Amino acid sequence: ATTDVSPRRRQPPATHPHTLLFKRTMKFLTSALIAMLVASASAFAPTTQSASSSTALDMSKVVRNPNFAKLVGGYLFPEIGRRRNAYLAENPEMASRIISLGIGDTTQPIPDHILSGLVNSASKLGTKEGYSGYGAEQGMGDLRAKIADKLYNGIIKDSEVFVSDGAKCDIMRVQQVFGPGVVTAVQDPSYPVYVDTSVMMGQTGDINSSTNQYDNIVYMPCNAENDFFPDIESTPRADIVYFCSPNNPTGAAATKEQLEKLVKVCKERGSILVFDAAYAPFIRSEGVPKSIFEIEGAREVAIECNSFSKYAGFTGVRLGWTVVPDELTFADGSKVRDDFNRVMPTAFN
Repeated sequence: ATTDVSPRRRQPPATHPHTLLFKRTMKFLTSALIAMLVASASAFAPTTQSASSSTALDMSKVVRNPNFAKLVGGYLFPEIGRRRNAYLAENPEMASRIISLGIGDTTQPIPDHILSGLVNSASKLGTKEGYSGYGAEQGMGDLRAKIADKLYNGIIKDSEVFVSDGAKCDIMRVQQVFGPGVVTAVQDPSYPVYVDTSVMMGQTGDINSSTNQYDNIVYMPCNAENDFFPDIESTPRADIVYFCSPNNPTGAAATKEQLEKLVKVCKERGSILVFDAAYAPFIRSEGVPKSIFEIEGAREVAIECNSFSKYAGFTGVRLGWTVVPDELTFADGSKVRDDFNRVMPTAFN
């Protein structure tokens, strides 16, 4: 016979009482741990109530924002898309013949030199040296400088440029600066965001069923009779004038003389002009301004919103900017730029 002299203890057989006790203990602890995890997870899960519960039909006691009740239907472009798709479902043979007046989307892939920049910048975020975290709320300094230099030829300062997630978003932020106590003027027809945000901000009355227009908004007709430029001098005064050139949806681009008149009237009336230049890259005609700041005196009366969606052809990559000149002030002399600079850190990262 031999004797095991190793320090290792021999394992008891599976039927040994100690083994059975160990297994039962582990099974109990595992079950208890699972039960604790399930109970913990359920704390984050939404509670459900049966349809017969007395509280199932209870509503909140929060009063709805009455301005949203003024909005008629949904946002225009999704509605156009819905109707287009419904028509094509019944008339598929018309697919190549439809001219859509819906959202101004792009149809071609992002160019290689832009795509490579996006890929390289994203890849840097995966390295210790290239990771940056949150950026400046006004936008990357070098991009602001490039916009001022390359797109505006130095007629604006980089400190006046606010880079953002798009012109549409900036229009709402501009509205937050102005608040509910202003009267807005818009081209008719025009990009629906100007009207919708004015309604949401409480600047308007109800919609007039006979004209299908909102009370307390000044509509400036732009049609073939007036060469798609409003008779601005005969238009009632508004605090804020929204003007898009080239216009969405008519495509009309205002001439230098027309924009000079627009700036002159806004200056005489003490109005602020919000100039939407998102479609400026499509201008090819000599002498037609691509920016309102090409017009003398515009720095005292105008804000300009713009977007890379059309410049670079990437509507899905949200990137735009707004220019607010130092010279633009409110009635009390305070700078509009300072208030917009206060909105950006609050509403945008």
